Amino acid sequence: MFCALSGESPVEPVVSQKSGNIYEKRLILKYISENGRDPVSGEELTADDLLTIKLSTKFVKPRPPAATSIPNLLISLQNEWDAVMLETYQLKQQYHAARQELSNALYENDAAKRVISRLVRERDEARAALASVQTTYAAPPATVANGGDQMDVDEPSNDGAALLEQAHQKLQATSDSLSTVRKKRKPAAMCAKPDDVKGYAQIGEGIKIKGATKGVSATDVFSGKVAGVDRELVIVGDKAGHVNILDRAQDNKLTTSHVAAHKSAINDVVFAGKDDSLHFLTAGADKTIKYFQVEITGDDDYSVGAAKWVNKTHTAAVTALSLHPSGDYFISAGADATWAFNDIHTGQTLSSVSQSGKIGGFVSAQIHPDGLILATGGSDSIVRLWDIRSQTNVRDFEAHTGKVTGISFSENGYYLATSSDTESVVQLWDLRKLVNFKSLQIEDAKTTGVSKVRFDYSGQFLAAACGDELRIYLAKKWDQLANLATHGSSHLTDIKFGPDAKYIVSTSADGKVFVDGLSA
Repeated sequence: MFCALSGESPVEPVVSQKSGNIYEKRLILKYISENGRDPVSGEELTADDLLTIKLSTKFVKPRPPAATSIPNLLISLQNEWDAVMLETYQLKQQYHAARQELSNALYENDAAKRVISRLVRERDEARAALASVQTTYAAPPATVANGGDQMDVDEPSNDGAALLEQAHQKLQATSDSLSTVRKKRKPAAMCAKPDDVKGYAQIGEGIKIKGATKGVSATDVFSGKVAGVDRELVIVGDKAGHVNILDRAQDNKLTTSHVAAHKSAINDVVFAGKDDSLHFLTAGADKTIKYFQVEITGDDDYSVGAAKWVNKTHTAAVTALSLHPSGDYFISAGADATWAFNDIHTGQTLSSVSQSGKIGGFVSAQIHPDGLILATGGSDSIVRLWDIRSQTNVRDFEAHTGKVTGISFSENGYYLATSSDTESVVQLWDLRKLVNFKSLQIEDAKTTGVSKVRFDYSGQFLAAACGDELRIYLAKKWDQLANLATHGSSHLTDIKFGPDAKYIVSTSADGKVFVDGLSA
């Protein structure tokens, strides 16, 4: 080492980064300026290669004489020991709390990953089931036994599998032809606008159906050509088993009255016009489905004869009917927790699914506009989606507390509206994501429970019958456009939009039919 022995002070030591030798700063700087080398190792050295060593100038103050005694030393040691132990205890507490927080965070993270994984798996399974093209046969078909003007459908058919396969091909063809056109279709120019719906008012007086002392339970609207003439008719079924047809062109005149279709209540009616003729289906509490033809003998004369066929597939009340978009098939659902896929021309049941061991029965049902999916509402508060061809339950929606009394698909196929008899709420489901994206609360409802929900054909409007009030909402925004509270004190049992949403028909439990819409 090269150190200065000079008496000058203070001495400032530095260390060479290259050799590690320690020098007095003033002397080594002078030596470097003259020689440019390390005086010990002989290596090239510059001032930048030197590091200053910082010397501590702090000194420990000696203990006072009193602290040097044995007792005082013991007290000091005891105090220091206590401080160390207290600090150790606090550190252990912090360590334990940190471990607990980390353990909880890891557990929550693992649980969240498991839930996400399960939901993704269920979503993928549901989507795969909805897109399934496999055909399975879960129930034997039934055939028609001839019996005069009526045909009872209760015998199995040998060629049922072939008929079912043919029907499935027609279902797929119908879906292919409708799906792309339907989603791109815009409302017709003459369709009612939101401002028009805001101006809805009751047209005329409520039509009292003679003999419907137990109430009118179901309705449907027909608009189209029959026998080459444009017709606009309303059909209603009452709880006494009678059917009545009203002619809108004649100011809702009753054109037929008291057609005794069933021995007990009619739970649903559906018009089935095709090939320039007009028919309708009825679902009865007497466990049967019947198919009638409306005979037109003149411009204003209508008559209904005996049923063309009678279907006896169900073992309990038939609660709902839904016509397939092809017009050749229909779905029936019953309180026996069975839904059946039927041929409308013969009344033959081609396939059926029974869930009697799981639920209390079906209350409502509707076919998706594409014709491949069925939605059913049960008395167990669950909405179920079914693949009609494979007859499999592909998805369950649970958001209601009572019987699912109302089911309606939007015409674009994206939305499903459902309602129950114990809550003043309409649940809206997005079928693309399979989620409940909105609960539409009916504000200031006089009574609890929504008996029916309906989208109009254009998909612009949604109607909900709550007690004796009829609410109409604007789709997508879900703003209320109208509250038609002009139907007396009796609750509404069914609703159906007319063509282009120019009016809406509703039926009540006190045997009346109401038409609300744009005044002429």
